[in-house]
Amino acid sequence: MELSVPFMVYTYWIIAIGIGLAFFRKDIFSFSTDFGPRRIILLTASLLIVALNAWVYSNSTFSSGRPLDLWTLLVFSVGNGIAETFMFYAVFRLGTLLAGKATGNPWLLFSAGFLLFIIYSGLIHGLFWINILPEHVDQASPFKPFFMPVQLLIAGSWALSFFWYRDIRSVILLHAMIDFTMAWNVRFSLFN
Repeated sequence: MELSVPFMVYTYWIIAIGIGLAFFRKDIFSFSTDFGPRRIILLTASLLIVALNAWVYSNSTFSSGRPLDLWTLLVFSVGNGIAETFMFYAVFRLGTLLAGKATGNPWLLFSAGFLLFIIYSGLIHGLFWINILPEHVDQASPFKPFFMPVQLLIAGSWALSFFWYRDIRSVILLHAMIDFTMAWNVRFSLFN
């Protein structure tokens, strides 16, 4: 029995949101009010990176004329923004906890979390998303080589937001913006 794309996406989201509610309840319902210069620079840089991603992504993908499904655009942006942020941070946190058994050095802890974050991100996109979404990557685009460096910038800024401020809310919003760009350009449906 082959599972439908909507079923696989919703199942992933349910698992991810369950993990988020189990492990990040405190971070979800509280918010660091430390808005010193470092955090303002990080949030500004994160917004600029999201804008750069939208430009690169829009110029290196295609929709093959598929119609835009407005409900998918909304539901996917919000649902995946929340769910995948929880999964990314769960894996990041696992990395910091594992490294914490051997060191208390904050940069080694961050590096371990970031490494697992990158590995998970690569696996979920390479083994799950790329296989269930319709064909959409323009292999001949001159912008395609910029895709992975921009993704690393995204991951780095989000990892720092969590590491320094345990900021899940801002990253959910940023992730939803990225998912909006993706759903707008790829044009698929979660409802059939």
